[in-house]
Amino acid sequence: MRLFNIFKKKPTEEKKIIAEKIEEKEIEEKNYDLPYFGKININNLEEYYNVNIDFNKSSINTDLNFKNKVIEGGGIEHIETFLKNIENFDKSNKVHIEKDFNKQNGQTLDYINFYLDELSENEIAGIIDVENQDIPKNVLLLKKLRLIRVGLYPDGKYGANYYATFDYSVDVDGEPCNQLLVVNTDGNGDLDHITWES
Repeated sequence: MRLFNIFKKKPTEEKKIIAEKIEEKEIEEKNYDLPYFGKININNLEEYYNVNIDFNKSSINTDLNFKNKVIEGGGIEHIETFLKNIENFDKSNKVHIEKDFNKQNGQTLDYINFYLDELSENEIAGIIDVENQDIPKNVLLLKKLRLIRVGLYPDGKYGANYYATFDYSVDVDGEPCNQLLVVNTDGNGDLDHITWES
């Protein structure tokens, strides 16, 4: 009877403390240092991370959105690579935006013409050189589009088929308009689709 009691004994307090320290160390070691965001625990992810980053003499809002608590299979390294290439993706997006604008039936032309329809002449003059007769006003406005937000959805949160959203806007009275031209891409930065959101 005594023999069985030996096996039923609970671990000593010292063993508990050692086990807790090992567990804490394991959790700590699963932190990953992401560009802009700093350390995040990849085995206990929060749903939403948000930072502002300096970009092209301005600031853009950047956020990470997770559905799952854990990211596996090199997913965190992919996020790191994506974040390091925002400038390249921005350049690529602008090529897609210009192509969409030139299609005449794309979202971009409607988006740009919205400003010409809704803003007063004074407001438009505060954005572009309205005296310029060589370049159409809508083309001048197109050149004023700037990136204001990048959102990443590495595990398809909200049912998104895309990996990233890039929000573009035009500054009106020094502030980005709440009308957004959104470029959605896959995890490689390749175009999924362009849409207009407000």
